Amino acid sequence: MTERRSIGIDRRVDLEWLDAVAGQVAAGAEERAIREAIFKLLDGVVIGGNKRGTACHKTMSVLSRIWVNVGPETRPLRDRAARLVPQLTNAPRLGLHWALLTATYPFFADVATNAGRLLALQGNLNLAQLTRRMREEWGDRSTMTRAVQRVIRSMVQWGVLADSDQRGVYAGAKEPVPVPATVGELLLEALLMRHDGESLPVDQALRHPCFFPFHVELGAHQLRRSARFDVHRQGLDVDVVTLARAGEEARPLGLNLKE
Repeated sequence: MTERRSIGIDRRVDLEWLDAVAGQVAAGAEERAIREAIFKLLDGVVIGGNKRGTACHKTMSVLSRIWVNVGPETRPLRDRAARLVPQLTNAPRLGLHWALLTATYPFFADVATNAGRLLALQGNLNLAQLTRRMREEWGDRSTMTRAVQRVIRSMVQWGVLADSDQRGVYAGAKEPVPVPATVGELLLEALLMRHDGESLPVDQALRHPCFFPFHVELGAHQLRRSARFDVHRQGLDVDVVTLARAGEEARPLGLNLKE
C-alpha cells in the first residue's frame, strides 16, 4: 500500500520549469548550478526569490525533489529518464516528468489515478468529486483542497486537462499523448514502485488510470526483454508484471548521464 504521510506537492509546477531542470540534469550540471538556473527562471514569476519559506523556494523544492534531490530508490529511474531527455520532443517528454512525479509523490499518483477514473467514468473531471475522493484516501487535511487544485492546475498548464464552461469541471485532452516504449517502461516502473512489489496484469497496468493522458506503446513481449520487469503467465491467458529488482546502482549528479 502507498504510504500516505506528507502531501509534499502543493505548488503549481509549469512544464517549462520541469523541462528546464530536466535539461540541466541531462547536461550533467551540478546541483548548485541547477538551483541557480531554476531560481533565475522563477524570478519575477513566483514571488519570494530564494528566501526560505517563500512560494518561490517551495516551488524550487518541489522541482528539486522530482529531478535533483531524489530518493535513493528513485535515482536509477531519474538517471534513465535524464538520458532520454535530449531524444524527446515536448509531448512525450511529459511522460518522463509524469513517471518521476508518480515515483516521488504518492499524492500526485493518487490524484492522477482518481482523475483518470473520473474521466473514464463520466467524460469530465469534477474538482469537488476528486477532492472528496482524495479526502477519503488521505484524510481530511486542511491543505487538501489547495493541494488538489494546484496539481490539477499544473495538469491544465501541461495541456492534459482543459477548463470547461463550468467552474471546477475539466475536460480531458482530445487525443492521448503517444509515448515510445522507453518512456512507457519508466511510467510502468514508477507505477509498480507505488504498488510495493505487487504484480499487476500487463493490460491493466499499461492502461492504468494514472496514465490517463498517455497512449503507451508497449506490450508484454517488450517487457519480457527488459531487465527491469518480471513477466509471467497467470492462468490461461493473463500476463502479469512486477519489478524484477529494486534497481541498479545510482549514479551521482554531475556525471554525464548521456553516456
